Order: sequence, then structure tokens, then C-alpha cells
Amino acid sequence: MKSTPVTVLSNKRIAPHCFRMVLSGISEEFDVEPGRFIMLRVGDRYDPLLRRPFAAYVTETVRGKALEIFYAVVGYGTGIMSGMTPDTRLEVLGPLGNGFTIPDPSRRFLIVAGGMGIVPLRGLTHRLIDTNCHNIHVFAGAKTKSHLLFEEELKTREISFHPATDDGSTGYHGFVTDRLDRFLAKDLPKKGNGTVCFACGPSAMLEAVAGIADRYGIPCQVSLESRMACGIGVCLGCAVKLRNHRTPGPDNEYYGRVCVEGPVFESKDLVWPI
Repeated sequence: MKSTPVTVLSNKRIAPHCFRMVLSGISEEFDVEPGRFIMLRVGDRYDPLLRRPFAAYVTETVRGKALEIFYAVVGYGTGIMSGMTPDTRLEVLGPLGNGFTIPDPSRRFLIVAGGMGIVPLRGLTHRLIDTNCHNIHVFAGAKTKSHLLFEEELKTREISFHPATDDGSTGYHGFVTDRLDRFLAKDLPKKGNGTVCFACGPSAMLEAVAGIADRYGIPCQVSLESRMACGIGVCLGCAVKLRNHRTPGPDNEYYGRVCVEGPVFESKDLVWPI
């Protein structure tokens, strides 16, 4: 982990709510494993004071390796980011946190995303394909079709894509968790059946995914979307309650930091709701 000065190469709106920013200046050795994240310093002054956490991808440009970030404008910091022009100088801290653990490629993989939760799962999906995992199903939920990210990109990678929208403008009309449950009820006659699940999205959605996975006997890893002040475990602002399965009884709960022990956790290790 180190702080790296970077420069904005491009910053473009790709959906009604979403921007794609590309940052140059990283070294050839820099890599962000799926599920890990970076903390971005938004500007060179003290306003805003705190860095912002983002999933990031390493991509190739005419200037060499670069970082690719997708973000929604939801507050003061991302509002500033949306107006940044090429050559703006920023600073990246990372890679940080613990990412996804990829099991045997012969398994069947269920990727469940809600809203911007598709961003870290996009990198995971590509990594699964690159490591010869073939039985991959992506369940992506969004408000409307225009808010659904990476659909065409992921479809070209020989996966099964199952969209769900709140307004029914594309795919299943309803919650992505309902679409997942219906899929498993029809397609999983035997408990577990070699299936594993990965999920990222709002906490209520993750709790529902964890419940579905538990009911069908499926191991499930979830990536938490938490507010982070430091990203390195010092401020304790992102702590969540965890369960120690080695200690039976009422005293088996403790706290873990999303930025250090996570952001990816086994769903059975989290005390829901979070």
C-alpha cells in the first residue's frame, strides 16, 4: 500500500447517474485484485478533507497502465469529481482491503449486483472468465434500463446475464433477489449443487441474498458498501458486527473493520442486519 500521484486522463458520463474516470500515473506493478479498493484524494486542498473509496480496475491506454473508476454522483465529493477535466492532479492510496476468494473453476458462479454494486463485481466476473471459469450467471438489478451498467460488455464474455429493473423496462420486473430466488428454485434440485455466490449492493439486498444462499446451502461472499473515513483501519468508522463460529453461545460476536478485514466477507460471518 502506498500513496501515488495520478492525473485525470478522461472523465465522462456513461449513464444518467454514472461517470467513468481514467487516471494515469500508476506503476507497471500496480494491480487491484477483485474486491479490493483504492482511496482517492479529491483535489490538492483540505476541502473535501477525506478521501473517497472506489473499486478500481487496471486498464491499458496509449500512456501505459491506468486506473479506471466508475462512480455515481451522490454527494459533495463525487459532485466535485464530475466536473474534473483532463490533467487534473489527484492522489490514490491503495490497493486496500481484502478481496474475493475464487474457488475451484469447475463450480457454478452466481454474481448478484444491486445498483452500483455491479462495479466491483465486473472485475470479479472478468477474473473468473480469465481463470477458466465457464458456468457464470450475473444477476444485475437497477432502477431502470438506463441505470443498468455493463450489460452489453458482460454479454460478450459468454456468461448468462439476468437483469432486473424496478420499473420493468428490461428483464425481470422486480427485485434482483426475487429473480435469483426464482432461478434457484427452478434450477437447483439438490442442495448446494457446487454453486457459489458473490454479491455487492445495498445492505438490505445483501441481507436478502445471504438468506437465500443460506436456504439453498450455497457459500456466499458479500462486498459491503460502507462509508470510510481513512481506509486503513484507524478511525473505526466502518466497523460491522461479526460472528465467531468457533465460539458457541451468546459471546461469539465481535467487530471487524470493513476497510481492513473486508470489504469482502463470508455472508455467514456477518451479524445481520448490518
